[in-house]
Amino acid sequence: MLIAILFYVGDIDNALSTPTGFPFIEIFKEAVKSNGGATALTSIVLSLMIFATIEVLAAASRMTWAFVCDNGLPGSRFISQVNPRTKLPLYSVALSVLITLLLGLINNGSSAAFNAVASLVVSGYLGSYTLPIILILHKKIYHPSSIHYGPWTLGRRLGIFCNIFGLLWIAIVMTFSFFPSVRTDLTLETMNWSCLLWGGTMIVGVVSYFGYLRGRYNGPIVETDIIEQVGHRV
Repeated sequence: MLIAILFYVGDIDNALSTPTGFPFIEIFKEAVKSNGGATALTSIVLSLMIFATIEVLAAASRMTWAFVCDNGLPGSRFISQVNPRTKLPLYSVALSVLITLLLGLINNGSSAAFNAVASLVVSGYLGSYTLPIILILHKKIYHPSSIHYGPWTLGRRLGIFCNIFGLLWIAIVMTFSFFPSVRTDLTLETMNWSCLLWGGTMIVGVVSYFGYLRGRYNGPIVETDIIEQVGHRV
């Protein structure tokens, strides 16, 4: 896909300064030489974005529900409730949808603030892997006998190499993801504020844990009835 985009990108400045505000639409137009064709291709992309958004919201609501079941958020007892009729965690779904809508409204007030939140995708996505990799690497080095591997493994040495390589890769990519998109004439609009938001999120998380959740979070809580059902089926 990247090769196809680079092949048909044409004039990069023209694509970046397109009146639509979306360079990929201009690339479609240059590729097919037709407004109708560009509209059709854009419709496909928008449809995929809509379906992906629904899937992401479903996954986020389930993750939220699992977290509140472990008392990981304020108001967990209320949010973790499952609707008796639909058998769905509707409060977790509503919370995920509400947060998504509020984040979308940021663009109405400041495009720079919205872009800062959107730019957290890379650093947040990669940062979520950092702690698990560090923990498993620590166990592989100092407590290898305590790890219960699955039916397939890379082995201790190759696994350690992959973990270290992954951490180095994350450090490099995250560092560059905090850089602004322009090198000169930095303004409040062109500055990349994702580093500030990422650091603020980490601070809020640490303060919340030690100030509120440390004595309340007892997860992960295992549903014994589900384990028994799975055991009977097996």
